[in-house]
Amino acid sequence: MSLCANSSVLGPSMAFGYSAVALGPLMSPTSDVKIDKFQGNWIATATALGIPLGCMVSSYTMRRGRKLSLLITSIVSIVGWLVIYLAGTYEQILVGRIISGIATGTASVPATVYSAEVASPKWRSTMVTWTSVAIAIGVLIVYVFGYTFKDNWRTVALMCALFPLISIVLTLAVVPESPIWLRDRGRLEEALQILKKFHGIPKEAAPTQQLCQELKPRPQRKKRNLLGHMLKRNALIPFTIMLGYFFFQQFSGIFVVVYYAVDIIQSAGITINPYFGAVLIGLTRFLGTILVAWVSGTFGRRIPSIVSGSGMTIFMGILSAYLLMKDKGYVEINDGGLIPIICVLMYIFASTLGFLVIPFAMVGEVYPTKVKEVLTGLTTCISYIFSSITVKTYPDMESSMGRHGVFIFFTVMSLLGTLFVAFLLPETKGKTLREIEDMFSKKKVVLDLQEEKMVMGLRDVPDGV
Repeated sequence: MSLCANSSVLGPSMAFGYSAVALGPLMSPTSDVKIDKFQGNWIATATALGIPLGCMVSSYTMRRGRKLSLLITSIVSIVGWLVIYLAGTYEQILVGRIISGIATGTASVPATVYSAEVASPKWRSTMVTWTSVAIAIGVLIVYVFGYTFKDNWRTVALMCALFPLISIVLTLAVVPESPIWLRDRGRLEEALQILKKFHGIPKEAAPTQQLCQELKPRPQRKKRNLLGHMLKRNALIPFTIMLGYFFFQQFSGIFVVVYYAVDIIQSAGITINPYFGAVLIGLTRFLGTILVAWVSGTFGRRIPSIVSGSGMTIFMGILSAYLLMKDKGYVEINDGGLIPIICVLMYIFASTLGFLVIPFAMVGEVYPTKVKEVLTGLTTCISYIFSSITVKTYPDMESSMGRHGVFIFFTVMSLLGTLFVAFLLPETKGKTLREIEDMFSKKKVVLDLQEEKMVMGLRDVPDGV
């Protein structure tokens, strides 16, 4: 079910890499739609404008159902790709790119949340990373399309439209609604039947104690509106931690380095086919996300995040020192551009082991069910706003600080991000969604104190002591 749900991510994720393979053909003299460099820049960045809006749309649609969110994501993605394929003017391409960005935003959360809600605690740490794997596959596929159909941006767009179409068929034919969503809407019988199917329990058999516990509604002391639930401790603390993680993710230069990786390699003095360079970058990211699915299931969240941040700091630091020596002329380096290639690819690989993947995986499991839809959408929306700021300001930073200065900044942010996750990121591996929610709640602390007092025979000591 999780794999079928994540098929909805493939089509929207291709929008990340489409501009890299389409701008060249669009700006060529033989293109039937003529654009200049300024218009090409807007085509490249138009998707980023739609992503935050898509994130907020997903927070609304997920409250109406996880399955409905998956379907809406695929429908919007098809519309975006068909508008690009049929476009006869620059403005129509721009509209198609914005629609594709909205689809990318709507795809950023539902599949991860669905995976978190249907998975057992043993498998959740692995399955919530599959959305990032799907994104990496989508980016790699569109790079391969660009390498195969070098001069035909329309064919690439049409090929991309096939993937959300397949996802719609799979979602309608195979994917059931999330049992956790059904439970929170009082549809306990439907939720029970789906959970029994997932656990291999016959339809007529009695449910196990584990299933009954999973479907048990959480007690509420008093009725709260949505804002009241968002202001609770078990919502505010994970929201603050996840925003901090996403801040360091974006300002450590992950998306900037991916976006400008080919330019950095070429400026180092090595000749490389830009389409092949894109495929190489996409392949590195894909291999990293495949590995992190296993690493996360084995070592949890904290250790991979610390290793990832440390690797990013090391390789970005080496690249910064290399560019500093080259730009200032301190040392003549005759490496043929080999050092920056290794640094860029290893930086990308290290980022996928934690910083690029794990924050998006964790938003599906750390928030209480009452506010999960709103806070997951809001968190990813803010993260993509951070991304837009870093990508937009990179050229200005480079002109004022120099390339080495920018990458020294990214090195410092990677180091600070590593310290942040080392001291503040909680471990969720092996915990149920209820246990994760209690981990951030005062109620758990009170229960632990009461249990400790009973063990010590201090039943008469007031709670505040």
